[in-house]
Amino acid sequence: MSPRRFAVVGSPVEHSLSPILHLTAYEALGMTDAVYERHQVRSGELAAFLRDGPGRGLQGLSVTMPGKPEAYALGTEADETSRQLGISNTLLRTGQGWRAENHDVHGIVAALRDHGADRPLTGAVLGSGATALSALAALAELGVHRVLLSARSPQKLAPLEELAASRGMSTQQVPWAEHHEVLTAEVVVSALAIDGAQAVAEQWRARPGLAVPEVLLDVLYDPWPAPIAEVIQRAGGEVADGLEMLAHQADMQVRSMLGVPAAPVSEMLAAARTELARR
Repeated sequence: MSPRRFAVVGSPVEHSLSPILHLTAYEALGMTDAVYERHQVRSGELAAFLRDGPGRGLQGLSVTMPGKPEAYALGTEADETSRQLGISNTLLRTGQGWRAENHDVHGIVAALRDHGADRPLTGAVLGSGATALSALAALAELGVHRVLLSARSPQKLAPLEELAASRGMSTQQVPWAEHHEVLTAEVVVSALAIDGAQAVAEQWRARPGLAVPEVLLDVLYDPWPAPIAEVIQRAGGEVADGLEMLAHQADMQVRSMLGVPAAPVSEMLAAARTELARR
C-alpha cells in the first residue's frame, strides 16, 4: 500500500521547518504510512501544481506564502476562519475537491496563551498583510476589545480594520513614525519581515523609557532572538517566538491530515529548535 503523501508548498520553501515538525509528529505517533515533502510553488501556480504537477498525488498540504489566498480560493469547502479571512494555510483532499483550513490563528492564540496572555483588553499588531490579519483574528479570540494598528503603508490596514469592526473591536491607527506606541497595549504581535523589524528595533533601542507589553509575539524565529524580540527581552518583557506559533499550527494540521486527536507539540518544537541550531 502506497504511503499517504503530504507536503509544504510555497516560495521560498527550501528553509521551511514544516517537514521537521510533521515528520517528528509521524515518528512520535508511530505513523509509518505517511510521508511529508516540500515543493517550490510560486504565486499563481498552486492550481496547476495540484492539477498537473507533483501535487496530483498529495492528500494534504501546508501552504506558506504567497499561496494562502490561492489555497482558500481552491477550496470547495472551508472552515470558518478561512471564510472570515479569505486565506488558508492548509488544504485537505476530499471526494469533492479540497477543504481549506486556517490554523495560523490557532497558532498565534496558543503561543500567546503559553506566555500568559489571559483575556487581555488591549492588543496591537505591527505590520500588515496575511500574517497581520491572522494576528488580529487571534487577538479577537483572546478577548481584546481595543487594538492598535501600525504599518509603513497605512492604507494596507483597511482589511484589518474591517475585520476588527466585524468582531466588535475598536481600532486606532498609530502613525508609523510613532510605532513605539503599540507597546502600550497588553499584548503585541509583530508581523514584520526581517528588514522592517531591524529598522524598528534600531529605533526602539535608542528610545529611553520604552514601554513593555505583558507579552509580545514576534513571528520571526530565524535567526533568534529576532530584532524586535531582543529589544523587548532586554527591557524585561515576556516574548513568544514564531517557531512556537508554527509548532501549534502544525499540531492542528497533523490532526486534520492524519485524523489524530493531538500531535506532540513539545517534541515537534524541540526538533525544530535543534534543526535551527544545526543550521
